[in-house]
Amino acid sequence: MKQTLSPDLFQSFGSSLPIIHECNVGSDKVATLKLWNDEEIKIRLVISREGYPKQIKEIITGIIYDMYCVILAPYITEQTAELCKKAEVGFLDLAGNCYIAYKSLFVEIKGNKNENKPGRGMKSIYERSSVVSSVILRTLLENPNRKWRLKDLAKSAGCSIGQVSKVKDFLVRQTYVDQSSDGIFVTNPKELMKDWAKVYSDSEEERIQCYSLSGISDIEANISKMKEEIGIECLLTGFSGGVRYQPVVRYQKVHALIGSGDLEKAIKYLGLKKVDSGANVIFIVKYDKCVGLNSRKIKNSLVASPVQVFLDCMSLKGRGEEIAEAILNKEICK
Repeated sequence: MKQTLSPDLFQSFGSSLPIIHECNVGSDKVATLKLWNDEEIKIRLVISREGYPKQIKEIITGIIYDMYCVILAPYITEQTAELCKKAEVGFLDLAGNCYIAYKSLFVEIKGNKNENKPGRGMKSIYERSSVVSSVILRTLLENPNRKWRLKDLAKSAGCSIGQVSKVKDFLVRQTYVDQSSDGIFVTNPKELMKDWAKVYSDSEEERIQCYSLSGISDIEANISKMKEEIGIECLLTGFSGGVRYQPVVRYQKVHALIGSGDLEKAIKYLGLKKVDSGANVIFIVKYDKCVGLNSRKIKNSLVASPVQVFLDCMSLKGRGEEIAEAILNKEICK
C-alpha cells in the first residue's frame, strides 16, 4: 500500500474491503462506513507519525472515547498492536496491517512487510556483538527496581554516558524503561527480557557436544572441582543453571559456559569425549566475558546470572521455555 499517512489512507483501505460497501472520510477525520449488512458505523481516525509503543501509549491515554478510534501510523510494532487491542483501539499502518473490532465489523490483517518501518537501528542492542549495550542491560536487570542516574549507570557498566543515553532512549520508546527526577528504572522487565531473547536466540553460538559415562550430578560436581584444582571457571547455565534457581524440571544434559581457551583442558580434565549425537554435556563457548556478569555461587556450583540462564534456556528444546519463565518470574521480576 504505497500511500502517505492521511485519512485518505483509511478511505482507500476501507473501500478495498468487500465487507465494506461504502467508506467516506469527512474533514473532521471521522470515517462513515456502510457494511455488508447495511449497518452504518462511524470511526474516528487518529494519526501518529511514529509507531513506537511510547507514542501510541500517549495517544491512547489522550483519546476521548465518544466513538471507536483507529490509529493510523507508518508502522505498528508487536507491542504497539497489543497496546491497541487491550485499549480496544484499532490500528492501520502503511503496509495494510490492521486490527479493527467494532460492533459487527472485525478485520485483522498481519504479516505484510512494511518498508516504512525503521531499520533495526538500536534494536541491535540485543545482539551479541553489542557488548556494551549487553552490559548496560544486564546492569539494569540485576535490580530492575533500582533508579539509576545516567552517570552512575555508565560508571557501573564501564561505558560512556552517551552510550547509556542511546540505550535508554530506545528502551523508553519501547516503554520498557521510564524516567523520573530520581533517574531511570525498568518498568516492564518481562517484555524486555522476552524481546531480548528473540534476537539473542537467533544468533549462532559455538556449542561443543560431549559425552561422559558419569551421571549428571557427578559431572556437575567435577565441574565445580575443576575451578578449585586447575583454575578453569565454568558457569552452569541452561537446565543445569536453571534448576539452581528454580527446580521445576528434570534434565539429562549438563549445559555450561566456558572460555574458548579453556575448552580443551576442561574436556581432558573431565574425561569427556566429543560426539556428534547422544551428548550429555554441552559446552557453550562464551562470545564475550559479559555473559559471566553477575554470576553466583549456589551450593558450591558457579552459576550464570538469572538473566544469562534465561537467555540460554529460551533457546532450548523440551521444557526450556518453562524453566525460563519460572526464572523470569521468581528471580528477575522479584
